[in-house]
Parts: sequence; C-alpha cells; structure tokens
Amino acid sequence: MQRLITASIIASAVMFLAIGSLLAADKVNLTYVEDAPSPIGLLTQSDFDKMAASDFTHFVFAFVNFCTPKGYRFVCPGTDPVVVWNGKGVADIGDKPIAMMQGLSDAGKTIYVSIGGADNDETWSFFDKETKAKQNAAMSALATFMSDYSVTGIDLDFEASSEGGYNNFASAISANFSPAPPVSIAPYDCPGHPFGELVWQYCNLVNSSQIKPTLVNRQYYATGAQCQDWQGPSPKMPSQIVAAIKADLGIFTCQDGSSITVTQAQLNPGIATVKTVGNMFSQANCEISDTGSALYSGCADIVSTYVKAYPDIAGAAFWQWTSLKDQTTYASEISAALGSDSCFWLSNVTNQWVPAPQGTVGESQCQALDSCQPGGGGQSSGGCYKWTFSASDPQNQWDEFSIGWGFAPIQSFSLIGC
Repeated sequence: MQRLITASIIASAVMFLAIGSLLAADKVNLTYVEDAPSPIGLLTQSDFDKMAASDFTHFVFAFVNFCTPKGYRFVCPGTDPVVVWNGKGVADIGDKPIAMMQGLSDAGKTIYVSIGGADNDETWSFFDKETKAKQNAAMSALATFMSDYSVTGIDLDFEASSEGGYNNFASAISANFSPAPPVSIAPYDCPGHPFGELVWQYCNLVNSSQIKPTLVNRQYYATGAQCQDWQGPSPKMPSQIVAAIKADLGIFTCQDGSSITVTQAQLNPGIATVKTVGNMFSQANCEISDTGSALYSGCADIVSTYVKAYPDIAGAAFWQWTSLKDQTTYASEISAALGSDSCFWLSNVTNQWVPAPQGTVGESQCQALDSCQPGGGGQSSGGCYKWTFSASDPQNQWDEFSIGWGFAPIQSFSLIGC
C-alpha cells in the first residue's frame, strides 16, 4: 500500500517553479560539475561563491549512485543502498555542504543531480535486479537527498548496459514523486551503443514514466564527437554541430510504434574543450583561443552559430566546470553567444531605447526600475525600462510575481512511498 510522505523538498520545488516561470524566455547556460561540496568532495565555499556569481544558470552535479555501506567502504550496487556522492555516503556528513548548496539555490541557480556516468552500471544494475520495494526505498533516499541539498532536477546519464534498470528507474521517479521533478537526459550517438542514442533514451523515459525530458543535454563531445568522425576543434565544428542538431530535431518512431517529438526548446547542445575531456583532441569541440580579447571564442562561435540557425534552442551545456581554466569568463562568453535578454532604458534625451545607464542590471532589478508597464516597480520615478534581446524588440509585459520581489506561487511537491 502506498502513502504520501511529507517532504521538505516543497521549498526546492517552489524555487524551481518560480525560477522556471521567470526565465522561460531566457536561454539555459548549463554546466556539469564532476565534484561535490567539501567534505563530500573538494569544492569550497569560494567555489560556490564563484558559481553563484557566474552567468551559468544551471548546475548538474555528477555523479550520484546507490551503494550499500560495508564498514568504511561501499558495495555497489548493493542490496540495501544509500545515496553515495563522489564516492562518499551523504547521510552523516554534516551541515556545511548543505549550506553551500542552499546558497547556490538561493542565488537563483537551478540544480540537478546526475545519475550514472560513463561506463557506470551501479545504479542501473540495482534497479534492474532488485524488488519494487527496494527500488522505492532507494528512490525515497534520493528524494531525501534532493531535499537536503536543494536539488530540484534529475539528470539521467545512461552510458551502461542494464536497459531494464534505466526503464525501472524512470518508472520509479513517476511512482514516488508527485509531481515528478524535472528530468533531463544526456544522450550521445555512437554505433554499437544503442542505449546511448537520443531516441532510445527519450522513448524509454516516456514509455516507462510518462515523463518528457525537460532538457536533452545531447553530448556533441567525447564519444559523441569521436563517433561523428569529427577531428576535434576546427573551423568546421560550428557547421558540423548545426548539422547534428538538425538530425536530432523532429518526430521519431519508438520501438513500440509510438512517437516522440524532440523540440528546440528541449535540445540543449553539449560541448567541451580539449582540457575538459582529458586532453583528448578528437573528443573536444573547442579550445582556449589564446588570441584576441575572447578567451573561449571557439566555443562561443559554436554556440552563436547554432543559435542563429535554431533561435528557439534551449541553450548550451558544458562538460565540465572543475576542469575549466576560467569558469567565470567561459560562462560570460557563452551567455553573450546565447543572446540573453538584457535591460534597456528609453532615453529622455534621444527618445530611443539604449542599454540601461545603471550598467549590468538583472531582470528583477530592470522590472523594479520600470515606471511605464503594469508590474513595474516604479523605482526610477518615471523612467521606462524593458527586458528584451535587443533595443528594437517590442516592450515586454512584466510578470507581476517576480522572484526578485520575493513572490512565488506556492505549490505542493510531495513524495509517494511504500
């Protein structure tokens, strides 16, 4: 018999809903982070401050799996699993890492946790072989972890062989969460790896759980680049990725005869630099330019090229944060390449829209300054402000429930357990 379990993840869900509604028209600037806050991993408070201040909008922390405690070690996948992050159980770590993750969430960042990883069958094997009761217990442990660490989404990085485990894991999400949290997938295209393909992962997620992926963080790097026979960073890379995006969009038929539609709003192209894929040139898309004023111009060129070809594309994904030479600069240059909206002011001298004279202004501050549109805060005492992609775009309509002012629609987010 199933019953509802009260969970403090409600607060995280509210934050996600508020952020999601506020940034619906903006691009996703996502990075994977293959580490965890100290003492679970090596990330310090300084690292989290840098993340919070950056132009990255989404952080996907990798990797979490399920293992059974055995003394001071773990048996993976085990038969009575606990959540293991960065090789450590998280149950008795203390409040410090929880506070760091909470601070990142409070800064308006969306946080996912990635399950699986390259050649890692631990979690999928567990969900393939164990009883529904044990699967539900594991999912309950994951829910508690997400609540404790301000995580609002689940990323499925399935690069293993236990296909039944992938399907059961997806099914367990919908069976144990109400409503289901945002779920992303991280597929790649490579002959001989059918379970890594976008269509297989999308179809099996939907057919097992009725959940459509919020984001498809398609790996155009690593094996996903190597198997395309791309030759690493080159002037051809932007057009090559545009062609790959074209092939990944549209309507596809699943093995059972049902169909899926991969939209621009879901597809979030993933790229990597040479350094962030272990200096394997053939698996990279771009590299530090060392020329001009733009440090990551090659990466930005890829992003700006596919955004021009597909204006409604979700955004950009990157592998991965800890290996970047300059995380702040990369995030800023990719944000510019994505063409994020910005704040404009109607000049009282020229009567033309120009960048806000206050300098860098976020959306909530722009809304607070505006005195001309319903929902504006009027702090400028008569000035007209708008949040658009360019000065020539029509004036926007403000969302009167901006999180910048502390308002958020309250919705319940409960868990269903055994």
